[in-house]
Amino acid sequence: MLTVATAWLVVRLPAAVQQVLAAPAPTPTPPAGPGGFDWSRVHPDGSAIPKSGIFYTIMNAVMWLGGVAAFCGLVAGAIAFGVGPIFGAHIVSDRGKSMMWRNGLVAIIVGSATAIIAGLLVL
Repeated sequence: MLTVATAWLVVRLPAAVQQVLAAPAPTPTPPAGPGGFDWSRVHPDGSAIPKSGIFYTIMNAVMWLGGVAAFCGLVAGAIAFGVGPIFGAHIVSDRGKSMMWRNGLVAIIVGSATAIIAGLLVL
C-alpha cells in the first residue's frame, strides 16, 4: 500500500507543482464606460438619518449612565478597600482595590468613547 501511495505521489506531484507555480494571468483592466459602484459617494452622514436627534439623545443618556455606574463602582470599591481591614476581611479589601482599578479604567473608556469613535470614523 505504501508503494502505491508513493507511486501516485511521484506521478501527480510534478503536475501539481507546475500548476501551483505557473505565472498568474494579468489582471483585466476595468472598462472605461459608465457603470460599476461609485465608492466615493459612500460615507457616514448623520444628517441623512431621519430623526437622528433621538439616536444622539439615547447615546448621550447611555454614556451618562455608564459614567455614573463606573463612578458608583469606584466609590463602592473604595469603601470596600477602606472598610475591609477594619473588620479583618482582607479578601474584601483586595477585591475592593481591584474593583477601583477596573471601574477607573471603565470610566476612562466611557468618558473618551466619543473621541475614540470620532478617531475611528476619520480612518
